[in-house]
Amino acid sequence: MILYTPMQLELVLQGLEDMAAPQLEEISVDGVPLLAEVTAPGRARVARLLSTDPRHYLQDNLLPGREILL
Repeated sequence: MILYTPMQLELVLQGLEDMAAPQLEEISVDGVPLLAEVTAPGRARVARLLSTDPRHYLQDNLLPGREILL
């Protein structure tokens, strides 16, 4: 990505190092491996499926962004 701006680079990137990346954990739901962001105790949000089975990507309960119970 190229960013063209008349602003100084320091101003554009100010606060970037303070941003925290979400803590992702590799878990298995019904035998399907996935990466999830823990949002609360016992709850998580699906970030990415790690399965190689194409049928797992068609399951509505495993769509990225969905809340799941651990």
